[in-house]
Amino acid sequence: MFQSKPFLFWTMVDSLVNNKEGNCLNCGTIESGKYCSNCGQKFQPTKVPLKLFLEDAVETLFNIDNRWLKTLKHLFINPGKVTIEYIEGKRAQYLPPLRVYLSISILYFLVITLVDSNQIFFINFSDSEENVGDLATIIQSLLFFLVPVFAILTSILYRKRKAFYVEYLILSLHIHTVWFVLLMIELFTVWLDGNNEQQWAKITATILSAPAQLGTLIYVVLYFKKMFNESWIKTIAKSLGLMVLYILSLVSIVAIYFIIILDWFS
Repeated sequence: MFQSKPFLFWTMVDSLVNNKEGNCLNCGTIESGKYCSNCGQKFQPTKVPLKLFLEDAVETLFNIDNRWLKTLKHLFINPGKVTIEYIEGKRAQYLPPLRVYLSISILYFLVITLVDSNQIFFINFSDSEENVGDLATIIQSLLFFLVPVFAILTSILYRKRKAFYVEYLILSLHIHTVWFVLLMIELFTVWLDGNNEQQWAKITATILSAPAQLGTLIYVVLYFKKMFNESWIKTIAKSLGLMVLYILSLVSIVAIYFIIILDWFS
């Protein structure tokens, strides 16, 4: 039966929009599975409701699937395991270090905004003075950028291994991911303690606060023990030394900010 040109035109458009022909809309490869075998694009219609659009955006950002949960689980319950296996090439089961770090750090800064807290590790910076509040904000932001510094310091302590810097960077990303989770727990305890006068809230905040604070150092010790397989004495000594150097680096950067940068613009 003869079909008019307008009918053929809109049929072709509908086919392209809804991918009825079974071809990848990006490169034209025949559809097979959930993702294109040629370019990796996910097979899905171009016209989607807002709910599916937002779900896809969240999935892209946080990639909340089995890999995401498995990566976080093993980062906590088996320090060093994820880094070792990722460096050895066993990567399909884990989320890439940078992606899991970015997703957790975004959540961390979101929590900071929601609870409006100046708690950083063991120190609760008071809001009574403007400069102190500014200092807390600066330190919270600098934690995001100190990942490569931590990697450099670790590579110096373990320079005899002669490993590539990328290995230490992966280690740093994983450790900071766990730190941000612990910091979020600490922020929650501060918020809970300050916004609820009931006794159960005080007890819960105390119970959660201690392991969250101590965990930042204990985790590094356990992580380095698994990662580098040295004696406990060497591992503890290097972990303490690294944390001291890390804090000094943080203090130096903050000092440069206040002494030089602010002085230029004042």
